[in-house]
Amino acid sequence: MSASQVVSNGAARSFTGRVLLAIVTSLVLTAAACSGKAGVEETAADGSGVLDESAQPADRPVHSQMASGSLAYFLDGDLYVADWNGANPARIVNGRPGAGGCTDEFWAEGTIWSPDGRYLAARHARRCQDGASGWWDAVIIDPEGEVVASIPSEGWLISWSPDSTRVAVWITWGETIGVYGLDGERHAVLELPGGLMAPGDFDPVWSSDGESLLVPHGVEIPLGGSTPRQLPPEDPRSKDAVYSPDGSRVAYVDHGSLEVAAADGSDPQEAIAPWVQRPVWSPTGEQIAFIYSEREGLASTELRVLDVATGEVTSLVAGTGGNDIYWGVIEFSPEGDRILFSRTDDRGRGMSSLWSINADGSDPRRLVSGTVWGDWLSLSPTG
Repeated sequence: MSASQVVSNGAARSFTGRVLLAIVTSLVLTAAACSGKAGVEETAADGSGVLDESAQPADRPVHSQMASGSLAYFLDGDLYVADWNGANPARIVNGRPGAGGCTDEFWAEGTIWSPDGRYLAARHARRCQDGASGWWDAVIIDPEGEVVASIPSEGWLISWSPDSTRVAVWITWGETIGVYGLDGERHAVLELPGGLMAPGDFDPVWSSDGESLLVPHGVEIPLGGSTPRQLPPEDPRSKDAVYSPDGSRVAYVDHGSLEVAAADGSDPQEAIAPWVQRPVWSPTGEQIAFIYSEREGLASTELRVLDVATGEVTSLVAGTGGNDIYWGVIEFSPEGDRILFSRTDDRGRGMSSLWSINADGSDPRRLVSGTVWGDWLSLSPTG
């Protein structure tokens, strides 16, 4: 799913919570790194069995022409690129050289690959023992692991423009947005008037036409310098909306329900009753994957797929044995036959891992242990 297809972030993110999660994740990743066998998973995605062992990561050159479906992910502060199933992993960026008492670390949320598949985007943090000299920025990286641009910024998501020529990030969180080229040169500074953005830790994303940026809930900021405006409630862009690959339909979460409508918001239909999170379209637009919970506030209990035409719903994975598992649906494969998702045990406090599964629920595979986010290279129609 490209950044241009996502209109708004799904849920507010607490800055304090993210800091605590980062600390916990760092400890978990360290423990995984010390286990001696990267990629050994003791249970299947639903806790029912033993799966295969993935390949050991290794440093090696990566050709700049990456195959469709190549998996990018971050592990212990490093950036890796592997085959779609996690095999043949190559560390292209070493995030922990440990110079001068400082530690470098790379991570990402949202789309890592550019829509044309030529670059990757990541957050980069330098954390120093004295605590005073730490900083973070956004970086653009080529498939060989070369950092081609470094952009001082705040926030979490790095949003790719639909044509892959620019990224958008916060310069000052909640106040000013910067639009940058792939060489790190700033193209525009956009001001967000106070009181328009919804409370929470949100990041700007591109409109599907690349002419404006949006922040929740329903604030449009034109690149041409026009005054930012609040979109009307009936505009799907004012909700947590994702557009089908052909742009003809939109899916969004409204009061916990999954709604599917025409692209302009007309003829909305409730497809799934509450509680739904993070809907993503298949490449053909025939299916929508999502996370389902029985009631608000519960851990995400099931990964499901909706057949848009028939309304049939298939449950792919679900927690068992009273273990509160957080599932995170990420995307469909470029062919649409598999789904990339994450699993974190103990209500988000336990071990995390990346998985894939066939869209019919068969053949679950653990791809990487010790991380919750990855991205399959899937070229956009314009890429």
